[in-house]
Amino acid sequence: MGSPCIPKKYRSATAARIEDALRDAILARVDARQITSADIHQRYPSIRKSHLDRLRNGDTMGWRMLAALAEAIGLEPVLKV
Repeated sequence: MGSPCIPKKYRSATAARIEDALRDAILARVDARQITSADIHQRYPSIRKSHLDRLRNGDTMGWRMLAALAEAIGLEPVLKV
């Protein structure tokens, strides 16, 4: 039985799957409800258009930023262990 592949140095496979799933859910919600970065900025002033652009480009943003974006657009992620 092999161990999971670490896709990037200092980023576990589990963390990558969680962040990717959260990114996909955020983008799906943003697109479905036509939420703009200005809408998100009203709730979280630190979030800019570049954050959504980075998500669309597949950049890694980290759990805290993804959680803030999800919260700002009304997503409630559930982590099951």
